[in-house]
Amino acid sequence: MGKEINVSEIARITEGKLIGNANLAIKSVASLKEAGGGDISFLANRKYNAQAQKTKASAIIAGEDFTEKPNDSQAFIICKNPNTAFSKVIGLFAPPPIKFPPSIDPKSSVAKSAKIGKDVHIGPCAVIDEEAEIGDGSVICAGTYVGHYTRIGSKCLIYPNVSIRERCIIGSRVIIHSGTVIGSDGFGFEAGPAGIQKIPQVGIVQIDDDVEIGGNCTIDRARFGRTWLKRGVKLDNQVHLAHNVVVGEFSMLIGQSGVAGSTEIGRGAIIAAQAGINGHITIGDGARIAGTAGVLKDVAPGESVVGTPAESPRDFLERLAVPRKVHKMQQAIKDIETKLNNLEKRT
Repeated sequence: MGKEINVSEIARITEGKLIGNANLAIKSVASLKEAGGGDISFLANRKYNAQAQKTKASAIIAGEDFTEKPNDSQAFIICKNPNTAFSKVIGLFAPPPIKFPPSIDPKSSVAKSAKIGKDVHIGPCAVIDEEAEIGDGSVICAGTYVGHYTRIGSKCLIYPNVSIRERCIIGSRVIIHSGTVIGSDGFGFEAGPAGIQKIPQVGIVQIDDDVEIGGNCTIDRARFGRTWLKRGVKLDNQVHLAHNVVVGEFSMLIGQSGVAGSTEIGRGAIIAAQAGINGHITIGDGARIAGTAGVLKDVAPGESVVGTPAESPRDFLERLAVPRKVHKMQQAIKDIETKLNNLEKRT
């Protein structure tokens, strides 16, 4: 039998105000659309108000602006931040985390010169190359490659089939999801009479503590020096960082965004999905880059930009309105021409 938690207990845990039936047993979490009896859901965006009115969920966590009343078989929990509250509830019903016992699988390949810390897990078919270092309590899952002289800190979780090439530096408590490649060569080439010559990429990638990197990301090593992800950075899936990019503390890059070489992103910036950032520019602290934006020049701290080429939301909306204004002007000109033609016919 699955876990059951009384809705009043959930209200206590989430520090919310309980409205409605206080005796309901909650068995699981679900979306408003898919929830049924015994489920709890949440509402954090007004666009889903209609779903909240129709949902079959036994309980809903909602914000302080939610004014609907529950029926006799429902309860609402009103919270300041429904997202945060619902995250706590998800944790209550989440399955236990997968455990990786300290061990080195006999099917793995660990170089004799590699330094392996205490309580490390190395899965089957993982390769730890010469002079690599793995910190205490870290997990290297199946099929992952850790290159020569690479250093990985303590309590890291490296999921299956990650490639971390030579001389990279990974901090502590770093999470890297499957398919990601750390330290591939930067895109450095020079065209000349003899063809296209490769420019050596001899730098490293440095990833500081508490960084999380999604699946199938690619982070190129520096031409010289380092490509650097500072503390607390979060990358979604399929993000690309070119050589010598620097990402400031606690910044977030969302899926399929890309940053060209030698660009520096400040602290606490957000780069939304599919945004493209030009090389050799600076994105200031706390800047916001909208999805699909094409950023060609520096963005000031705290500034928000949208569109291609990226500009302020106000300028973008004004420019977006121009074609409509032109269309109206064309119609007005046609009306004037018609009136002039009618006048000419009369004379």
